[in-house]
Formats: sequence, structure tokens, C-alpha cells
Amino acid sequence: YEAQILNKEDNDYYKIIDVTVANNKGWLVVVYDPSTVRIMKSHAFKTANNSGKDNILDMTKNYNAIIGVNGGGFYDDGVSKDIPFGYIIENGKIIYQSHNHKSDLIGMSNDNKLMLIHATGEEAIKQGMRDALEFGPFLIQDGVRKTNLKVSYASRNIIAQRKDGIILFLVTEGASYRGITFDDCIDFLLKYDVVNAANLDGGASTQLVVKNKLLNNPKNAYGIPIKNGRTVVNGWGIILPN
Repeated sequence: YEAQILNKEDNDYYKIIDVTVANNKGWLVVVYDPSTVRIMKSHAFKTANNSGKDNILDMTKNYNAIIGVNGGGFYDDGVSKDIPFGYIIENGKIIYQSHNHKSDLIGMSNDNKLMLIHATGEEAIKQGMRDALEFGPFLIQDGVRKTNLKVSYASRNIIAQRKDGIILFLVTEGASYRGITFDDCIDFLLKYDVVNAANLDGGASTQLVVKNKLLNNPKNAYGIPIKNGRTVVNGWGIILPN
């Protein structure tokens, strides 16, 4: 597992590894420089007229990101709402919040550590949060696996960090009621020396874009493919320095 991660291929920034998790096809994205992991948001991410969302293909193009995955949840009645759920923090500032109470925040710190904290946005920033969104559950925290997680099956989208600072994104195929569980994700990631990991918005929202190509096959709750991926309100991008 160490060789899979540490043997670089054609660049010093990332590597894509084809994997199988509990008999489901997936990809492990290895990001060698955690400073390149940045929040992305849709072009008008807090509108209420169904015009604010982007799929991850469009979002990565807007940010000139070489890799992108979807991020947190949003209020969606299927017709008119594109409102993010919870906090969005960008460059150490709260740029959106739908409430003001403590919640599970997933983000990158100013010193490029993956932070998983239960806090308000203001508290998170005081603790050094650079970019963050709200989602969960947390799967591994400070090297300890979470237990008693709800058993459900879906395509998954996970952000994680190893002891050496390398960021991993685990993205798997699946559909409603088919796919892998959180425990499957934890079992897989612990093989790679992961110390922190959290669940991002998966299911029909699951998208992995690499170099302007959607690698996975998103499906809606009925198992019908979603061409170019579902429109969402935020995500994580790998944005290289100029």
C-alpha cells in the first residue's frame, strides 16, 4: 500500500489509482501537496431559482482545477432550491452560513492539515481553518475509527489525510441502496495509514473529474445515469500554483 501511494507517476502533484472496495469499482486520488486542496463553489451558489448550481465538470473549469470532487449538501426540493447546507469557509472567511450553531465541519487548515471539528464557523476559523464545508459523518479521527455508524449502501466520496500529510480522495461507484458502507470505507483507508477521514456528499451527487473528464458514472435514485453529473453547490478542487 505504501508503494501504491509513494511511487509517483508522471507528475509531483497527484496520482490516480484504480481500486476495488467491497466489490465496487472506485478510484483513489493521491494528492501529494495538500496546499493545492481548495474549496470550490458554483457560479451563483446561494440562489433560490434553480440557476445557481454547477456540475463538477463546470466547476473545475471555472477554477482551472485539475481534479475536482463534489463537497457538501444543499437544500434541494428537486425543483427550485440551490441553497448550501451549513457553513462554507473560504480563505479563512465565512462566505455563507445557513445557521449559527455548532456543526461538523470538514476543511483544510492554514498549515494544510485536514481538520474535522464540531464547531461554529467562527470557532473553526480561530482554530486555523482555511477552507471548509459542512457534512459528515467523520469516519476516522486522530487515527481512531468511528463506530456505530449507520449502515447504508451508496456510491461514496471520501476525503482523508495520511500521517505524512498526503491527501486522499476515495470515490466509488454505486447507486441507491447499492454500493459500499462507511465501515467498508474505513477498512480500506486504514490500509493506507490514514489518520483523518470524513464522508462528503455521495450517492447521486458523487463526481470525480480529472483533467476535464468525469471518471465515474453518477446515477440518480432510480439508477438512471446523470449525464455530466448532478449539479451541486460546492466541492473540493486540486488547484495548482501558477
